[in-house]
Amino acid sequence: MGTPSAAAIAVADRAATTPSAHPCHHGRVRDRVRVIWLVLLAGHLLLAAASADGGVVHPPAAAVPYAPAVAVIDLFGPDTRFAHQSTAGRSTVVDAGTVRGEGSLSVTTDGDGTQVNVRASDLAPIDLRDAHLRLLLRVDRPELLDDVYLYLSSDGFAGYETYRLAGGSEDDLAYVLPDRWIAVTVALGTPVARVGEDAVDLGRVTDLQLSLVDLGRGPVTAHVDVLEVIARPARGAVSLVFDDARDGVYRLARPLLDRHGLRASVAPIVELVGTPGFMTVDELRSLELLAGWDVVAHHVSPLPDEIGLVDLEDDAVLAELLGARAWLLTHGFRRGVDHLVYPYGGFDARSIELARGVFASGRTIVRGLGQETLPPADPYRIRALSVTERDAPEALMAAIDRAARERSWLVLVFHRVVDGVADGMTAYRAMDLAAVVVHLAAADVDVVTLSEALVTGR
Repeated sequence: MGTPSAAAIAVADRAATTPSAHPCHHGRVRDRVRVIWLVLLAGHLLLAAASADGGVVHPPAAAVPYAPAVAVIDLFGPDTRFAHQSTAGRSTVVDAGTVRGEGSLSVTTDGDGTQVNVRASDLAPIDLRDAHLRLLLRVDRPELLDDVYLYLSSDGFAGYETYRLAGGSEDDLAYVLPDRWIAVTVALGTPVARVGEDAVDLGRVTDLQLSLVDLGRGPVTAHVDVLEVIARPARGAVSLVFDDARDGVYRLARPLLDRHGLRASVAPIVELVGTPGFMTVDELRSLELLAGWDVVAHHVSPLPDEIGLVDLEDDAVLAELLGARAWLLTHGFRRGVDHLVYPYGGFDARSIELARGVFASGRTIVRGLGQETLPPADPYRIRALSVTERDAPEALMAAIDRAARERSWLVLVFHRVVDGVADGMTAYRAMDLAAVVVHLAAADVDVVTLSEALVTGR
């Protein structure tokens, strides 16, 4: 089978000598010896898979290409059209740490929960009818952030629409990485709020406003740099993803999708494959080879409840990532091997950087910032709607219709598919899923697997 790679040995050496940074999780997650052997095993398996492919370890496929801007609205430099509009807070153009152009606009709240606004008015009409928007954003202390909003108007703010760029729930706030530039895309057409009798005319937007709100526990500073228009695809898209590879997915969900010619992605937990309640390797192979599904990476061990990559040390994260990818390659899975589903949807800047060396994408469970776009704002922070027993079929149908209307990308994540009564938050009734699938098959969207969406960029 070969010998472990030098990188795997180096990681194992660090695992044997580095003290735990999270003593409260010692014994709950795994012991040190197990981490070392997982990494060594990953090295073995990757080399074995490479031998089957002619001796070459294939790197992850290139991430989704950066979508070129159709038009730049503002670079937030010295000549920015955005001016401070509220009595609260302060804003100024700074020239340090910018991504593009000659500066970025720094906006700071007072720390008392009062909204701070910067506004651009009386612009030459901007046609956003066939577009998404993209903004570069950096927040110094996102743990104190409540919301970042974008307002659009075509009549001087007599009427306007509001879109959320960041904030909302704790999971959604995780989308903002502390003091790092991130890209945020906005699919237009379904605002979180609308004021005025008529919808904003997206064909002639003349007024824009960016607003920052803190939680009232201290001031927050956000930098914005480059607001631009990007073309949206010809059709919206929906991807179905089944986390953990439970056996109900094979017994109940697959026949539903087969009946309508639809395909999905499934993310197995390696150590649970073939155990009671979970799919076997042969069943997973049948999904990929016969049904056209993706089998994508998830994690190796059944991590304790709510313990994700953010709770593990670097060597343990690498053990999960390398081990999951190696298992897929060794068992002949190719279509989804470059794509990762984060355990419990959790991620941070460190785990993203580690994932970048192994995979071409990472899917979260961020659901409150609107639907994802194609290409996504960041292929390593793909937004998704994690379905629970509380999500009625009608709500999921409405989300599908929204993807069609906005031409956005909806990623629906399921865990357990069950007969009869849903017996927990992650369970979803097969009869409810059937209603969703019938609606999806008739909807004006493309149904794509994760790999199809991310490789083509649609």
